Amino acid sequence: MNTITIPITKARINLGAVVEKVRTKGIKVTLQKGGIPVATIVDNEWLEDIEDALLLARLREEQKGEKGTPLEDVLKKYGV
Repeated sequence: MNTITIPITKARINLGAVVEKVRTKGIKVTLQKGGIPVATIVDNEWLEDIEDALLLARLREEQKGEKGTPLEDVLKKYGV
């Protein structure tokens, strides 16, 4: 995903266009205040994918070394 960086004041003036570019072009826009990055605008679907990946990684880390539940037990528990 490509990233562009713009001052927050410029983004405020052109917010609609900035959001449209993020949505349609799939880019990230990093906002700067005084030359310092303070926030990033990203596509919502991309953010959800990242959140899902982090959750999966956390769950995998928690389950390291644990034995899984047999499929039959899970199906029985949920009446499948």
